[in-house]
Amino acid sequence: MSKILVILLITFLSFTVQAEQNVEYDWLTLGKKSGSMSVNVIDSKHSITTFEFNDRGRGPKLIDEIWLNDDLTISKQLVKGHAYMGAKIKEEFLLSGNFASWKNAMEHDSRKIETRAFYNAADSSPYSFELLVKAILATDNHRLQMLPSGEATLEKILTTEIINGSEKMKVSLIAVNGFGFTPSYGWFDQENHLFGFTFGWMGMALTNWGESLDKLQELQDKVEDDYFIAKSSEFGESLSGVTLIKNVNVFTATEKGLLKNTNVMIKNGKIFAIGTVLPKIKVEKTILGNGKTLMPGLWDMHTHMSLQDGFLNIAAGVTSVRDMANKHETVMQVTELFAKGKAIGPTVYRAGFIDKKSPYSAPTGKLAETLQDALDFVDWYAERGYQQIKIYSSIDPKWVKAIAERVHHHNMKLSGHIPSFMTTEQAVLDGFDEIQHINMLFLNFLADKKSDTRTPLRFTLVGEKAGGLDLDSKEVNEFVALLKKRDVIIDSTATIFEGMFLNKAGEIDPSYLAIADNMPADVRRGFLAGDLDINEDNEKAYAKSADATLRLIKKLFDAGIRLVPGTDAIAGFTLHRELELYVKAGIPNAEVLKIATVNSARIAGQTNVGSIEIGQTADLILLEGNPLENISDIRKVSLVMKGERLYRPAKLYRSIGIKPFTLDL
Repeated sequence: MSKILVILLITFLSFTVQAEQNVEYDWLTLGKKSGSMSVNVIDSKHSITTFEFNDRGRGPKLIDEIWLNDDLTISKQLVKGHAYMGAKIKEEFLLSGNFASWKNAMEHDSRKIETRAFYNAADSSPYSFELLVKAILATDNHRLQMLPSGEATLEKILTTEIINGSEKMKVSLIAVNGFGFTPSYGWFDQENHLFGFTFGWMGMALTNWGESLDKLQELQDKVEDDYFIAKSSEFGESLSGVTLIKNVNVFTATEKGLLKNTNVMIKNGKIFAIGTVLPKIKVEKTILGNGKTLMPGLWDMHTHMSLQDGFLNIAAGVTSVRDMANKHETVMQVTELFAKGKAIGPTVYRAGFIDKKSPYSAPTGKLAETLQDALDFVDWYAERGYQQIKIYSSIDPKWVKAIAERVHHHNMKLSGHIPSFMTTEQAVLDGFDEIQHINMLFLNFLADKKSDTRTPLRFTLVGEKAGGLDLDSKEVNEFVALLKKRDVIIDSTATIFEGMFLNKAGEIDPSYLAIADNMPADVRRGFLAGDLDINEDNEKAYAKSADATLRLIKKLFDAGIRLVPGTDAIAGFTLHRELELYVKAGIPNAEVLKIATVNSARIAGQTNVGSIEIGQTADLILLEGNPLENISDIRKVSLVMKGERLYRPAKLYRSIGIKPFTLDL
C-alpha cells in the first residue's frame, strides 16, 4: 500500500458510533473479513474502541479510549498499539479548562484555545469520525475548529436504503471537509451513528452488513467522480487554432538538447514549428515564456490511477502515466474520462495485474488458483488492449516461465514483484522484462529459501541489511551484467524507500520536506508519521540502506540498464522527488529528464510523444527556472499543455488547498 493510501486511511479513519453497550464492525477486503472494530460505549461520555485489520501481513492494531466534554469535543484521549507498517503508537491528549496538550510519536505540544475545538488524533480508530461528525452537527453553522490546526465542515450528500435479509436501514453519505485535498466520506444511519465507509477494495461496515458496501461504493464513486469532473470545465482551457509560445528555452529531450531563446508553435494539439523564424500564420493565443524552460510533459511509470491522482498529476506536469494495478472498470473509466477531457488527467497506459490466491494476495486485479488460470488471465488482458502484465509476490515461482511465454506471445512485457521464494536472477532467466521496486534487486542477495517476502519482510530485511551489501562484489557485478544482457528495465520507486528507511516519527518525511509547508495542515501532519519503527537501535543501518539504494541505481545507470521513474505514492509530488533522487545518485540532470520523458515514452511503445519535435503531440510543460541546472525546478510548473488543452497549476493547486509553487500565469 502506498504512503498516500496510508495517510488517507489514518486521517480518513477517524469515526464512531454511539451505541448502547457494544457495537461491532467488520473490516472487509474484497468482500471478506480481514479485521474488526469493537466499540464499547461505557457511558455517553466514555468509550473504548479496539481496531485492527490485516493487509498482506500489514495493518494497524490499536486501542482508542476517549472521554467527551458536554459540548461533544474530546476532553481526554489515549491511543496505544502499532500503525499500518508497524511503527509504535502511544498518544495522549488532555483538555483542562481551555488548555490543551497532546503527545504522540510525531508531536509534543500544548496550546491555550480560545474557542471550542476538536482534537484530531494522529492515530485513532475509525470511531472518532462519528464523534467528529456529531460535534460538528452540534455547532450552529456546522463548522468546527480542529486541533492541532484547521477547520472541519460537513455536508450530507445523499441518502439510500440498504437491506440485510429482512432488515432495512436508511444510511446517508456525509462529506467532511478539512482533512486533505478532497472531502472525507463516511456512511451514517439516521441517528448519525457510523454505519461504515468504503475505500476501494477495502471498507468497514456494521457486522453482518458488509454486502451493502458494494452498493454504497458505487454511489460514493459517482459522488467522488462528479467532484473532479466538475473541475474539468472549471479549469481546463481549449487551445483552438494556433498557439505560439515565445522566448523560451526549449529542452527538446533529443540530441539537440537545449534550444535557447526560441519559439514553439502548436496547432491542433501537435507541435507545428520550432525556431526563431516561424510561419506567418494567424495566431489565436500567445504565451510569453520570458526565459522560462519549455520541456516535454513528465511520465510516471508506476501509478494506481484515480481521478484525484489525475488532477494532481496534471498540476505537477505529469502528462502520461502507466497504471500498474487497478480494478479493470476503474482504470478504463479514468482513461476514458481523461482522454475525452471530461476530467483532468494524463494519458494512461495499462498493465494487467495477476497474483496467486493466498492469504497475502494483492487486493486488486486477477487472482489465479492454477497456472491455467494465470495464463487465461494473460489472454483476457491482451484481448482488452493492456500493454503489459505485472505479477505479484504470491505467484508460484514454477509458473513464471510459462506466464512469460504467454505474455511474450501477445507481444506484451512481463514485470512485477519477484515472487516469494524465488531469486531475482531466476525471475530474469525465466522471462521478466522489468522489475518493480529497487528492494527486489537487493532481495536477490539478502533473502534465503525461507524468506517469505509476501510479508513486510521484503522491506525490513532490505532496510536492515542492504547497507552492508558489497555492491562491487563479483556476485553483484554478474547480476547487473545479466540485467543488461537481458535488457531488463528497472522501476526503482526510490522515493518509497527513502521515506521508509529514513523517516522517523516526529520528523517531516525527507521525500516531502520541500513541499510540506505548501500542503493542507492535515496532509503536512501526515508527513510526520513514520512507516517502520525507526529508532536509535536501527536508524544507522536503515540510513546506510537508503544510501545503498541510490548507489545501486547509479550502478545500474552506468551499466546502461534502462530506468523508468515510478512513484507508487502521492501523485505528482513523488515523481518530482524521484527525479531529485536520481540526480542525488549521480545521474546527470539532462539524462534524468530524458528518463522522465522520451525514454519512458519509447519504453511504453509511444513514438509520437515525449520530445519536442515537429509533429509530436503537444504534451508540454512550462517551468520557472531551469531543471538542467537545478533539478528541483521541476516543481515550478507554470503551465501544462495536454494536446489541445491548457492548465494552470497555480489555480489547480489553490482549488484543493495547496499553496502554489509558482505565480499565476
